[in-house]
Amino acid sequence: MILLLSWTQLTYAESIEANKFSSNIQEARYRVLIDEIRCPVCQGQSIGGSNAGLAKDLREQVRKMIIKDNSNDEIRQFMVDRYGDFVVYKPPMNINTYLLWYAPFTFLVLGLFFFIRSLSSKKKTTKNQTIDTSKAKDLLK
Repeated sequence: MILLLSWTQLTYAESIEANKFSSNIQEARYRVLIDEIRCPVCQGQSIGGSNAGLAKDLREQVRKMIIKDNSNDEIRQFMVDRYGDFVVYKPPMNINTYLLWYAPFTFLVLGLFFFIRSLSSKKKTTKNQTIDTSKAKDLLK
């Protein structure tokens, strides 16, 4: 039993990283950046929340770049150049991401258009049905 408990503790110990920074500002930048950059392997997690090997390597790369005094924008651009616009949670607006930015609005407008159109066609159908009913009653007399 003790062996089993000690084995499970080892899996949790793997996710703890001890990073050394020269200031609290660097550590705060590191925390912000690893939460803003998406893991290319996990695709739903940031590199800060992922235990994938690539995420660990990317966290280390971010740490090294912060120590080298690269700006946050330079670090983000490095990741985008290497892994594409997908790797950041806030992709830039460019020709490759227009669909990503404007598709929700386009679908909303199209949905409203078809909804209003279906409502107006129901009104026409209702009018036609009342006319047909009155014609049928006249024919039956």
